[in-house]
Amino acid sequence: MATDIQAALAPILLQPEACGPTQCVKGDPKGDPVPFPEPLENTTHAVLQVQKPVSPGPKRFPVNVLNGSDGTKISVTVRSIDTIGKLQQKVLKLRPELGSGNLAYNGKPVQPHKKLSELQVKPGAMFVTYRKCCGG
Repeated sequence: MATDIQAALAPILLQPEACGPTQCVKGDPKGDPVPFPEPLENTTHAVLQVQKPVSPGPKRFPVNVLNGSDGTKISVTVRSIDTIGKLQQKVLKLRPELGSGNLAYNGKPVQPHKKLSELQVKPGAMFVTYRKCCGG
């Protein structure tokens, strides 16, 4: 896990004897003292900003698309960075008879530019196709 340490601009007023140039960082697996970088040796306050670990990349996972007209289910493998438009293209490659294939997720229509990660799509999620009714 990456950690950024930033110094505050406060002079040392009173420093307890227990504090020294090394401190234990909570979450350090060994619990060994970690030396402060030089800019922090003469400060009384420091801000630790923990960043998320770098992930190896988007993972592939299966989602299901239910054809609302005839009830058939299509399983498609996608990545979290894929858009709904890309999902629609994959479905149309497998089932070209679906036509435009508007999709709904969690009971709401989804826009083609939205990413699956924005919609918080989990593995095994179900999308439903629907057709827009033009009428007057």
